[in-house]
Amino acid sequence: MNMELKSLNDQLAVKRAEVKRISETFQVDEKGRFSLSSEQAAGYKKAVADAQELKGLIDARTSMDSIDSYLDAPAGASEAAQAAGRSGGMEAKSLADVFIGSEQYEAARERGFDVGRISGTIEGKSLHSLSGGTTTHSTLGQVTNLGLTERALRKTRIRDLFPKSTTKSAVLYGVRETGWVNNAKQVKQRYAADGIAPATGADSDVYGWKPKSNVLLTPVTIPVATIAHTLDAHKNLLDDEPRLRTFLNTRMADGVKYAEDYDLLHSVGDAERITGLFNQPGIQSYAGLAADKYSVQVRRAITMAQLAEYDPSGLVISPEAWEALEVEEDGMGGFRVAVSVAVGAVKQVWHLDVVATTAMPDDKFLIGAFGLGAQIHDREAVNVTMSTENRDNYERNVVTFRAEERLALEVPRPESFVLGSWTTPAA
Repeated sequence: MNMELKSLNDQLAVKRAEVKRISETFQVDEKGRFSLSSEQAAGYKKAVADAQELKGLIDARTSMDSIDSYLDAPAGASEAAQAAGRSGGMEAKSLADVFIGSEQYEAARERGFDVGRISGTIEGKSLHSLSGGTTTHSTLGQVTNLGLTERALRKTRIRDLFPKSTTKSAVLYGVRETGWVNNAKQVKQRYAADGIAPATGADSDVYGWKPKSNVLLTPVTIPVATIAHTLDAHKNLLDDEPRLRTFLNTRMADGVKYAEDYDLLHSVGDAERITGLFNQPGIQSYAGLAADKYSVQVRRAITMAQLAEYDPSGLVISPEAWEALEVEEDGMGGFRVAVSVAVGAVKQVWHLDVVATTAMPDDKFLIGAFGLGAQIHDREAVNVTMSTENRDNYERNVVTFRAEERLALEVPRPESFVLGSWTTPAA
């Protein structure tokens, strides 16, 4: 940590102590109500404001460090942070950098990768050094190495719509809201004896009864599921670190994330598998009207979610459907959605963040309150391990990579999600 950042953290710690000291001077009566002077209130507000300003400076300085690390890094952006469920910001070190820089990796390389297991926190066809076909030639090793093409752009995932949440449990217990009747209303202090008519002033008058609302809750058990895959590779692959970095950062971690996108939508669910949003009991359905353009169909689905008392925050859509929606024109030849194509339009529709994924069928779309109506709980972020101690790997100079993650999907308010079916707009 540099001196500037350390100084800011020290100042923030002092302000935190000041806020705590002032709050301890508040008087609390027997009903739990706070009593404080105007001087106490002013001092408390100023201390909190100062602490928030310092926190903002720390966040800005930390972000600048991340930007510096990104600009100083070699060409080719790492996918590891996003694949591990980043909540924002550029990672200082990629997963592969941590893996390759570990003491276990160096020790294993000195042994020739012949024994042991290397681990790090990142259906497999086998990778080997010789290509197939009528002509066999070396593709890995010290001959001119062209490297593997690493994807430059980061793809958004369905999990990006959720706020970050973690758990240390193997099984989660919760409740699902299946009904809500709101009977709240104004109540007079006194009524006639029947409790309905206006008060008469007689001794028979009664105090007003407050109406009772109802909420229906169903207890649910939410499993923490594992998404994983393995891949075999020849030991010689490990001698080529640039290719190993690309391999770890893209193929293994992305494979888990592709499966995660699909399962968050389609998984049937049981005691060990998550129940995807498509299969959650109680979600709403909407079929578009031919008289409506695609953007209007999304807007009408939003209204259905709002009637369930939750404002939706995200839209999941297929790439082809997203293309059709983005190039939708108004009556004068202008784009209705992508209003800033030249400079890169914000990926939003009706203020909803958009995730375009191949896990979504072309004829469907999903809108919902991600975070309030549903939540991902990460038990174990995506990680990679490698070992030669798998079947006859040692004899064949083969290492096995395994990438996996553990997560749970909680959906306490299914009505806040609407599964829409596109209808082609009439000409």
